[in-house]
Amino acid sequence: MGRIRTKAIKKWFGHTFEPEEFRTGRDFTAFGRNLKSELTAQLKDNGCIITKYIRGYFYVSGFIYNVSTGKYVYFCTDDVRYSPNWHKDILIREARNDHDYKGGHNQYTSLENFGEKALTLLNSNSFMAVA
Repeated sequence: MGRIRTKAIKKWFGHTFEPEEFRTGRDFTAFGRNLKSELTAQLKDNGCIITKYIRGYFYVSGFIYNVSTGKYVYFCTDDVRYSPNWHKDILIREARNDHDYKGGHNQYTSLENFGEKALTLLNSNSFMAVA
């Protein structure tokens, strides 16, 4: 079973995000940094790196690369303004490269189990395997 690795991310569970004059606020900017730190902490022991990390308009997405298998996964949070439980339902799927936004089948995981789910997808023998 997975676990949260950084203390800072927990303060964003159930947080209400509000825009500041048609842009994301400082709270979302801090959240984005904290989430990246959490994901990096979960992935670092498995030879995986975040190759793209996009902090969009109240969502975060990106690509993870496994150095040993040469495979990628894509991930994306819901719009956190409308999903206070964003950490329980993060989209993750296989990808052919770090530009593949269509990729494999959509799957969902919690933040606590994110690293394990990413590693499972990165080590699978699916159609996304690098030839």
